[in-house]
Amino acid sequence: MKNACIVLNFSSATSFSYQTALNALRAVGIPVEEVRIFLSVDERKAKEALVQYKQEYDNVFVLTDKKKLSFIRTLILGVVEEESFGEKGNGIFKEKDKTLFLLSADGSETGAGFASAVQAYLEKKYAMRMGKLVVRSVGASEERIDSLIAEAKKFDRSKMQYFHTRNVGDDVLEIFYDDTAPKLLVDDITRLFVEGLGDTVYALDDTPLANQLVKILKLRGKRISVAESFTGGGIAKSITSVSGASEVYFEGLNTYNEESKQKRLGVSEYTLRTQGAVSDQTAYEMAAGLIATGDCDISIATTGLAGPNTDKSMLPVGLCYIAIGTKEKVFVYRYKFEGSREEISSQAIHYAIYLAYKQLKNM
Repeated sequence: MKNACIVLNFSSATSFSYQTALNALRAVGIPVEEVRIFLSVDERKAKEALVQYKQEYDNVFVLTDKKKLSFIRTLILGVVEEESFGEKGNGIFKEKDKTLFLLSADGSETGAGFASAVQAYLEKKYAMRMGKLVVRSVGASEERIDSLIAEAKKFDRSKMQYFHTRNVGDDVLEIFYDDTAPKLLVDDITRLFVEGLGDTVYALDDTPLANQLVKILKLRGKRISVAESFTGGGIAKSITSVSGASEVYFEGLNTYNEESKQKRLGVSEYTLRTQGAVSDQTAYEMAAGLIATGDCDISIATTGLAGPNTDKSMLPVGLCYIAIGTKEKVFVYRYKFEGSREEISSQAIHYAIYLAYKQLKNM
């Protein structure tokens, strides 16, 4: 089953987001392989795209502004022979084994309800149910993930589709299959990725990283505190955005200034003077300072240079130290991230939460 999407956005003022529809489809096991976007539409080019996609794909999702549904319906009827169903301007059009779905991308029509309706239609069309595996990880190289996908394709009997997305260090691998795929094959594919990615894996479902951290904190009966410098409260925000985090989150300190690190965390003046604020020893003392209060069982500390320019230390932009503290030991990790100021900070946030999760998992 090959799926594609055409987005016909006629106005820069239109507020719809096609990504909402695609995310809803993928959530129920219906991946879209290719998306083509028209910011302004030439009728001839749009029709050519519809003809091309109808030939190359089994199912085509056409998303447009609600005001243009009538016009696009006419356009589609010039490409397919039969209109099977339609209401409120939306519609499902079919010709032999090809199906085109016309959707307004405004409002809730592109949400979970829409995806469930499409799922039910396609399951009836193909007389099968769709399945989905999710593997989430932090720290694996793109080359490693690509090589594992290539290896999986060698023996998956063409029954699997793979979609890999990376969000500043947080990798999500989605594997789609139908119910004709043997359970043994599905298990083998899962094992391939779990073993191949090793301890970079933090979830075998679609649970976000911060949720996993809160879940394991509750499971272990532990409390966490955070001291942040260059991540500016991003770790605290990520953790506290999870429902129920108040049960396990004690406090977060945004110790941006060197004096704050000394007063709030007990970082020594000697360390700051001789090794600098961006150093493994400073990160160590920040995490240890939180543990020393006796109010938490595990701590996270970050210090680094997000850029875009270095400071008086002349250390490279992107250099950071992340410390994870427990009552037994403090672990310090050094990274050199690339990207914009926001991207560097976001990567550090993901890695810090992952490292805390990994430590708790091993407790």
